[in-house]
Amino acid sequence: MEPVTVTRIPTSDVEILIAHEDLVVTRTRYAAEERGPDFHVHRKHADAFYVLDGAFTIALRDGERVLEPGTFALVPPNVVHAFRNDGPGDMRFLNFHAPGTGFDRYLLELRDAAPESRAAISASFDQHPAPADGGLDPGSVLMSTGEYLAECPSLNITLLADDGQLGISHSWSAPGGPSPPAHLHRRHSESFYVLEGEMTFTVDGLDVQAKAGSMVHVPPGVVHTFAFSDSAEVRFLDIHAPSSGFGDFLRALHAARDEEELSAARARFDQAPAP
Repeated sequence: MEPVTVTRIPTSDVEILIAHEDLVVTRTRYAAEERGPDFHVHRKHADAFYVLDGAFTIALRDGERVLEPGTFALVPPNVVHAFRNDGPGDMRFLNFHAPGTGFDRYLLELRDAAPESRAAISASFDQHPAPADGGLDPGSVLMSTGEYLAECPSLNITLLADDGQLGISHSWSAPGGPSPPAHLHRRHSESFYVLEGEMTFTVDGLDVQAKAGSMVHVPPGVVHTFAFSDSAEVRFLDIHAPSSGFGDFLRALHAARDEEELSAARARFDQAPAP
């Protein structure tokens, strides 16, 4: 889908990049001193963030952390959190809601609502004030630059998270790096965000050119693969929702010694070859 603008004002921009039952992804810019919602929880879904630019301050019940570009944070359900940009410059980040729980509809309805309707719309979404008991242990929040899993001359992979509802990795490829075999996932979706360079995705037989800042979503059951530019390095995020054991799959691929072990790793994961 093409990005859908929710807000574009001097202090913030918000765009919806992916809107799916399993996953909603937005891209946000905050000017210095701009704040997100006050302390809150989500009871039925995880809230995750990938910092693109600037310094992202996440506030939890046990304190605050400043996350630099390239850092990923995942807040499980029922953990109290808030976030903001303390400046001095702009801050940009991706926000993942997994499962989606209608976050895209919530944003668009709020955008278009009359003032007297906003409270009812807010009450309909899975976002709630911090509970009196303080919520679950903030120690369960994942904040990481990743687990390095694979390094070779043409492709590096770092696992950022594997948390049931969301699996995500950061990959780097040299120009013309190797492509995966065409495949599909029967029980989960796969999405890609291009951080640097350009990739060509083949989705259900159609080629899609994706430059830096582009996002491509592949629903369950759709055959896909991708190829890298021959002229420049590429960095991208690979997102699986739900995770379906994505982390274990990457570890098994890294440990595989031959094609038989590679095939076994793919069989254990929700990945099947193109028919």
